[in-house]
Amino acid sequence: MSRPSTLSLLSLATSVLLLPLLLLLLLAGEARAQLLKQGDLGVGVTVAIYQFDEQESKLFPLVSSLKATASTPEEEIELLGRNLGAQGVRLRHFKSIGLREGETFTDTQPLNNRPFVYSIIPRVLTKGEITFDFTASYADKVLLEAKSVTANSYDTVVLRGQPGAFAIREFKGPQGTETTPDTRSLLVTITPVIQNTRALQNKPSDLSRPTDQFGSKISLSPSDIFVMPVLNSRAPLNFAPGSRVRGSITLEGIITPDGRVTNVRILDTPDAALNPKAIEAFRKYRFTSAKLNGRDTYATYRETILLEKQKDL
Repeated sequence: MSRPSTLSLLSLATSVLLLPLLLLLLLAGEARAQLLKQGDLGVGVTVAIYQFDEQESKLFPLVSSLKATASTPEEEIELLGRNLGAQGVRLRHFKSIGLREGETFTDTQPLNNRPFVYSIIPRVLTKGEITFDFTASYADKVLLEAKSVTANSYDTVVLRGQPGAFAIREFKGPQGTETTPDTRSLLVTITPVIQNTRALQNKPSDLSRPTDQFGSKISLSPSDIFVMPVLNSRAPLNFAPGSRVRGSITLEGIITPDGRVTNVRILDTPDAALNPKAIEAFRKYRFTSAKLNGRDTYATYRETILLEKQKDL
């Protein structure tokens, strides 16, 4: 039997030594790819704020699943009644935002001329699941605080909160159907859609960003602190009696340091004939101005107006 050559033994030894190194490199590459994949995940979140009559409703958990996903608030109200027994449900606010893992979104909306504030933080994102925190307060009173709530992508989670005077009540008056402030319990639905961060829409930087007085973008450094404008009052979008308008219009404008709206443009509309009235209404909105490092600044602000729900918001 012939002996293996010195060259063959050297090649074998080299292969044996290199094999663990190659395995380590492959594992490291896979770990980096997995880390990159996780970091690329974001979530599109639809938040709907409702009032409901707790006394007339069935008792349901503080956190529950709707077992279906609605395409409109009207469909969701029907599901809330049918699946959970929630009665007297009325939409008060509706927002869609795109967030990265760990990114906080806080919004302030005036309801009955007092601030309704809510925050959502997606704590953990995987390909098919989100764990998030959600808090809501009205006139400095906490109405809802939910921690580490888990939901599957495309599922709708329902959060039941406390009563507050953010609600409205309808009645027949001299001018037809009128509304007055009322106290009802809070109901919030959260519908997440896990997706790649590149596909996210309505990111906080899309909704509002600092500009100069001409609307040109201001670049921010990591140390800069930007606070988006706070909406203080809306103007109604009025239509002729009997008009049946549906859908939504998305607008963007520049909020000045004194809280006025200028440079309004339409981003999305179901009917161009509705645009002039939407622009007219948006220009009457009033804000607390954005702040950059503690100073008032010009900033963009994006608003979506639900046409069929104007009297409720």
